[in-house]
Amino acid sequence: MRPLRTTLLALALAVAGCSMHPVYVAEMETKIPQPGELRRIEHPLFIILDPTKLPDTMTALGQGVKPIEVYGLHTFVERDLQRTMSQLFTTVTVGPPSLPAPSGIFLTGEVLVNSLSSFVGTRGPGTPSGVYVRMQWSFRIRAYGAPADAFIYQGTAESTVPITATNTTQPALQTLFEDALRRLVSHYDGQKAYERMARIGA
Repeated sequence: MRPLRTTLLALALAVAGCSMHPVYVAEMETKIPQPGELRRIEHPLFIILDPTKLPDTMTALGQGVKPIEVYGLHTFVERDLQRTMSQLFTTVTVGPPSLPAPSGIFLTGEVLVNSLSSFVGTRGPGTPSGVYVRMQWSFRIRAYGAPADAFIYQGTAESTVPITATNTTQPALQTLFEDALRRLVSHYDGQKAYERMARIGA
């Protein structure tokens, strides 16, 4: 029965005239995860937001699903990622490459979103059927002038609630970005990144 419901849902969301509602990140109230390690790095973190590398608008595409336009990826970086990393660094600034760099020792961060995609199904046993969205993205931190990254995260995030109708895209996509931040913080804790970056400049 479940495969039939999933197929019918895919057909309902793919038929002509049933466009998916666009998603606006600025209208979300994204929940910020709390790291297990709350000690802050003393050096400033400068997250470079380069529009030539990270567009503000992307489209989630998937087989059998109408495209979902996502507006405001820069808001995800400027607001949500900034708030998340502010728990880990005493100062976090987000700006374009042309922004004057902080004085003294500082670290730079780079965000890339490689793809947004959608799929019809479930997230595993016991989860509801629907349309889910995936995001492949990365976040790197490097001490300015250093030859190698001090911290690397590359991962895939997924929405944790399904899109069940064309007008339920916004809450589903909010859980996608929350999942992305949660996985980032978990990786930061697991890699013991504080111990490594706190020694920079010592």
